[in-house]
Amino acid sequence: MKKIVLFMLAMIAFGSCSKHDFAEYSYAEQQKDKFESAFVEEFGTPASDQDWGFDNVTLFDYTQASTRGHDVNRNQWQGKYIIPANVTAEEEQAVLDKLAEGSGDRDSKMIEDWPNFFVYHVHKGTDVYYDHAGQSIGVASDHMNHLQAVFPDGTMDHINDFNSGQQNANWWTIEGATLMLNSSTSDFAYHNSTDSKYHNNYVVIDGATIGYPGFYYICFDFLANGDIEQPSNKNMGVDRNYNYTDWIIRISPAVFDMTGAVRIIAEDLGADQGSDFDYNDVVFDVKLANDWDASWGSNGDNRLKAYITLRAAGGTLPLTVAGVEVHSKFGVAANHMHNTNAYGEGINYNSGVSFVADLGPAEWNLQGSDIAKNLIPIVVTYKNGETATLSCETGKAPEKICVKPDFKWQEEYINIRKKYPLFSAWVLDKTVNWQ
Repeated sequence: MKKIVLFMLAMIAFGSCSKHDFAEYSYAEQQKDKFESAFVEEFGTPASDQDWGFDNVTLFDYTQASTRGHDVNRNQWQGKYIIPANVTAEEEQAVLDKLAEGSGDRDSKMIEDWPNFFVYHVHKGTDVYYDHAGQSIGVASDHMNHLQAVFPDGTMDHINDFNSGQQNANWWTIEGATLMLNSSTSDFAYHNSTDSKYHNNYVVIDGATIGYPGFYYICFDFLANGDIEQPSNKNMGVDRNYNYTDWIIRISPAVFDMTGAVRIIAEDLGADQGSDFDYNDVVFDVKLANDWDASWGSNGDNRLKAYITLRAAGGTLPLTVAGVEVHSKFGVAANHMHNTNAYGEGINYNSGVSFVADLGPAEWNLQGSDIAKNLIPIVVTYKNGETATLSCETGKAPEKICVKPDFKWQEEYINIRKKYPLFSAWVLDKTVNWQ
């Protein structure tokens, strides 16, 4: 009986000093309480106005973009995407020299299928062809029109401003660029006015093989075979020469411009001693934008997007950022730390994997700080199956911190203030420049 009474008194005492009802005091809540206590013991009680760097997050507005397909309005995507370099005469010659080495009589296709990409004109061919009646058709590229990106199901997407084997504007400048959105690089085709048919005969040159990494060159070969269906019309048939120089375009993926991004570092609440506060359980860059999404619904819609680049995963528990499990995104097991020098492999501060998170309808009533702090969920899953969403409250121990985009995160198991000695002072005074 005495043991029972003592046990009940202990439970009453526990409940009187806990901010939780004992029956509802989950493991995740225990972890949060332990984390907060350990943080205060290690760094001191945070200043009441300390908002952990989230006060200057910018929300960009890209809601002026076009619908699916071609976008030639440069004012709409300058600043949103990294604009590729203009095509140079030296680049054009490098492609032609590669083709002159001989490509045989075999077409090739792109291996990757990009939804968003830039298209630049490179070369208009000058070869003269003869039809099956023996008559010259003149310069073949003059008959090549209506450049198309082709989806895997055969649906075509018109690449605007490309006709007669060239680009209609100043193709050697940005004015010659066309941005394709929600499209496909699985195949390409042009319309041949000689036989009124579309043709997809081309080879792909990887720019890395000729000194232009990141670019791919689609090199078309002229062909007309309309006399197959209409044998009497010999003028509709033209044989190929397999030079692949009749029309050449350059494509490259549309890489989102992360200028204006911030970096977020976080702890998965496992920290309960000084060395645990390395704030590298997940590290990622994020840029927020209200963005037109032509693929949303039947007519497109303005959406709030988080453009995210994961940098490191120093935790050994499953952890998601905006619903994406970070370890699997890095291609490692959930208990494997990545890019924190946990295994003596060093840290590559320039490496990362990117994705885009749709956070819902476009939001003009919230500040970027509110969105970055509260609308990009970072969720850790514990071994018992419980989950905890990391939070960041002003004046309380931070489970996540917003830092400069060039911030170099700490190595594994080393307290953050060893690399950044002013961190403790910053905890107590937000005006301290600690990075």
